[in-house]
Amino acid sequence: MRKPNGYGSIKKLSGKRRRPFVFVVTKNGKQRPVEYFETQIEAEIYQADYNKIHKQHSLPGHKVTFSEAFFRWLPAHVADKEPAPTTISNYRNAYQHCLPIHDTPITDLKFADYQQILDIMKKNRLSYASMKKVRSLISLISKFAIEYELVNKNYASLLKIGKNKPVRSHKPFTRQQINRLWQCDVSGTDAVLILLYTGMRVGELLALEKRNINLRQRFIKITRSKTASGIRIIPIHNRILPLIESLTQTPGDYLLSDPSGKPYNYSRFCTLWYNLMSAIRTKHTTHDCRHTVATLLDNAGANENAKRRILGHASGDVTDRVYTHKNLRQLRKAIQLLK
Repeated sequence: MRKPNGYGSIKKLSGKRRRPFVFVVTKNGKQRPVEYFETQIEAEIYQADYNKIHKQHSLPGHKVTFSEAFFRWLPAHVADKEPAPTTISNYRNAYQHCLPIHDTPITDLKFADYQQILDIMKKNRLSYASMKKVRSLISLISKFAIEYELVNKNYASLLKIGKNKPVRSHKPFTRQQINRLWQCDVSGTDAVLILLYTGMRVGELLALEKRNINLRQRFIKITRSKTASGIRIIPIHNRILPLIESLTQTPGDYLLSDPSGKPYNYSRFCTLWYNLMSAIRTKHTTHDCRHTVATLLDNAGANENAKRRILGHASGDVTDRVYTHKNLRQLRKAIQLLK
């Protein structure tokens, strides 16, 4: 659709830039930049809002596309829920899988359009987890669209993704593998040992800020997690205390940062992970660390309620969930069962 005069324009700048798209307006005969963006759709949303606010002017007959709904929903969702960086990355990855419907008005999308996305993923042998994330994103955007009266139906509950068939079951680290980690000097070893002695999720570790580590009382406060039960306190095991103390002295606000102080994202952490697994001659997924902690605590006879508190698992028992409270001393007693 051709934009009216005075509506401003969007340009893509040359070269490699993090935000190559710029929205410009004409003032006194000269084009002046207003804001820069990573994608064109984000620039177009800003352009529409800018004209609506400053000039009380909207494009006639405009229909909100799936892409526009996504880029309007995401900032609001992040501000409201404060999801972990890995969760935001999952949203963006799921959005990319929806490429065939990016430019389709969300009012025109029906069950068959959404199901086709999942069918293509299944045909390409993408994982059950990936399809589940796409279905979840479709549900979240549909709820957003319903709230703003763009659509009146959420098709997510009708979408079929088949049954989950795990490629491999999780397996705990052996005592020999853990001992090899203690003797290893490959970059990232300290991070893996922290996972093996806390039971944290990788996303929780990557989002962990130094201000949420209490060295005097020796505990970690998890403030960002994928579940409500994940918001918790984890005692610091004696063996990893020196590792955490050392990491708190490095540049940056986050516990895991590179020498410049930049925090690690999941992709960069995976590079460290695979290099380290090769160094100790084994194959494990990052989630195997949580599986290891759960298994070792079970084998050591740890209190079940304390174990759930440490791992951030929800309790299905009303008594445990409502009336049983484990203080830091009791949790520390449980975590020290790890050898």
